[in-house]
Amino acid sequence: MNFTTPIPISKHEINISHKDKIMLLGSCFTENIGNKLTTNGFETLINPFGILYNPISINSCLNRIIELKYLNSDSLVQVDEFWYSYEHHGKFRDENKDKLLQTINLDITNTNLFLKQTDWLIITLGTAWVFFLKENNQILGNCHKLNPQLIDKRLLSTEEIYKDTILTINKIRKINPNIKIILTVSPIRHWKQGYRENLISKSTLHIAVDQICKTTNNCSYFPAYEIVMDELRDYRFYQADMLHPSEVTVDYIWEKFSNHLFTDSTISLCKDYLKLHSMKQHKAFNPESQGYKKHLIKIANLEQELYEKRNKLI
Repeated sequence: MNFTTPIPISKHEINISHKDKIMLLGSCFTENIGNKLTTNGFETLINPFGILYNPISINSCLNRIIELKYLNSDSLVQVDEFWYSYEHHGKFRDENKDKLLQTINLDITNTNLFLKQTDWLIITLGTAWVFFLKENNQILGNCHKLNPQLIDKRLLSTEEIYKDTILTINKIRKINPNIKIILTVSPIRHWKQGYRENLISKSTLHIAVDQICKTTNNCSYFPAYEIVMDELRDYRFYQADMLHPSEVTVDYIWEKFSNHLFTDSTISLCKDYLKLHSMKQHKAFNPESQGYKKHLIKIANLEQELYEKRNKLI
């Protein structure tokens, strides 16, 4: 007897290896997969503008990076004692406006260099709902607890998402023609918008993503949403808020992702990097003890071994 509805996922035509650079943007689900890639030894850049949920804000982020469009003072807003960017997550904040601008604009420069060299771009879309300023219709990456009277919201259309994303992908391929793109829809429900509104939003994203993948070369879809909604259809796979996937769920999706995109040799190398990560997490009771010094030597030896393995791939 089978008590689940397994999502069939075939092997991807092109594999990710440890020689590849990987850039990830989007919802907090992006951070889950991005952190898995990092601890498994891959060179990654995760959410240079912080967590973003809607496709227009994600595309705006990419366009700034591609075109090196730096922020100025008009791009910032002050809420209480902190300055924020309309286009960034709230973790980008500072009491000093100039310091925040300097940090953000340096990130744009560095991310531009990474994007030109990256092999894979993984984008996770969270919602088709966007919040915007009433005065100029500017779509916000984050509301930053602004006065609600200044903000309104609307649902993006599939055509709007499709056209804006295709334009952005074309710009990316002008600076990096060989980049491979993976699109996913986040399984995390945006319950504050309403249960019906969340379903409409996710459906809109799915239709738009399907159109994008069908009309764009080297662009594919990974069914993270379907794995959670159908294969793991049980609240035991969620955190206490009943909205975000649990650690077990993230591990399960990571296993599916790995089997879909990695060769057996890459999966084997991941295990070595996980071993290294685990060794580095070890906290010494006595840093001066001979046992801990031997432990540090083992770490150095494994790092050198993995460095050599990685160089053979490049």
